[in-house]
Amino acid sequence: MPRSGFGIIGAPVLFIGVLQAMEMTLSPALPLIQQDLSATPGALAWIFTGSLITSAIATPVVGRLADLYDKRRLLLALMAISGAGILLAALAPSITVLIIGMAIEGVWLGVLPLTVGLFRDTLEPERAATGNGLVIGVASLAGALGLILAGPVSDALGYRWLFLLGLIGTAVAALWAWRAVPSTPRAASGRVDWPGGLLLGGGLAMLMLGLSLAPAWGLTAPATLALFVGSVLTLGLWARVELRSPDPLLDLRLLAGRTPAGVTTMGFVFGFASFGLVVALPTMLAAPVETGYGLGASTLWIGIYLFPLGVAGTLAAPLVGPLTRRVGRRAVLVSGAALVCAGTTVLGLWHSSPWLIVAGLTIIGVGGSLLLTAGLNAVAADVPDHAAGVSGVVFVAKSVGGTFGAQLGAMVLAAGGASASAFTGTYLLSAAIGLLAVAAAFVIPSTARKDRTWTSVS
Repeated sequence: MPRSGFGIIGAPVLFIGVLQAMEMTLSPALPLIQQDLSATPGALAWIFTGSLITSAIATPVVGRLADLYDKRRLLLALMAISGAGILLAALAPSITVLIIGMAIEGVWLGVLPLTVGLFRDTLEPERAATGNGLVIGVASLAGALGLILAGPVSDALGYRWLFLLGLIGTAVAALWAWRAVPSTPRAASGRVDWPGGLLLGGGLAMLMLGLSLAPAWGLTAPATLALFVGSVLTLGLWARVELRSPDPLLDLRLLAGRTPAGVTTMGFVFGFASFGLVVALPTMLAAPVETGYGLGASTLWIGIYLFPLGVAGTLAAPLVGPLTRRVGRRAVLVSGAALVCAGTTVLGLWHSSPWLIVAGLTIIGVGGSLLLTAGLNAVAADVPDHAAGVSGVVFVAKSVGGTFGAQLGAMVLAAGGASASAFTGTYLLSAAIGLLAVAAAFVIPSTARKDRTWTSVS
């Protein structure tokens, strides 16, 4: 296979799509996993918690490794590690082994900053921007497709085939990458700041663990508060170490630049504001029609309702480049954030109509794709070539924001009870929080400023 732009883009995009789809198939399959492995509800939650913690740690570390080493070899290594985790999960004789396998699999998210740097090193700027758009669009589409496929695949073949199909897809992506992705030159000198990596990983692990266990332990429980305090102290120590290190894992001074700071804030707010979709919508769709707000949807139909979200995101992502050239990247970012708010408002005001639900989700899909793709392109254009790892912070911020938002959404629904007004309030609160992403977009310069030395956000 020639090392064309299509080949370079296709391999990592396929890998990201396969892993995103596989992870989304697991949620509907949890009852089958629980029955087969005699797992407790608390243990089931660790399937996602372990993967989430590993992803949060791996993303900035892989981003730094991508600055120092050949991105082709690093991409193949990530595919191999993730594939090993998937195989372990597929063959797991117990829930503990399955959790370990999914924790290993979670390193795959580190491919996102790696991919941004790979595209920038090997492709023309316009094609690199298109590749970033495909990463966001395909991930969105794959997530929605995973929800649709979960039921039919697990019913026909068993839930273990959800993992095995993911393993097959990973193997195909790895073969494609081995043949199509070229080696890249070293973008930076120096070493990997492993002490900084351990501090960052420990701080993020305590934060994500505290957020994940808060529903079971209580938000103000001593153990929960201890995790949060430990996280703050560890991340504070990490920041101090990084500022003094000649080879920091993440250059915090660079991260304070207007573009990285603005895009990272947008990623956090977008993840946080998505709690209306993540928490409220599936619950509302599955509720019986007799409740007055539910649609009585099965797992398959919930996936079908969410499918336009992914399709719209996939179709919108390639448009980011032309739109940016025509109206400027700040206008695209503001429009994307505003569309997310508008679509969530539609869900809040008119969620009794199936067609309006689909319309709202389509608007959100377009807006989210514009926001994330334009944000990635802005970071890739503005930060120095030796700092591709900065883009990984955007995804970590989105994951942390999403975890925070999921907890808030659960609390809002619990406080309002199972009522139409509770769902309306959840969606509208989600839309209101999303306005912060619109504000953050105005921080980002309207044109690329790679040659500027940032010392502050102002």
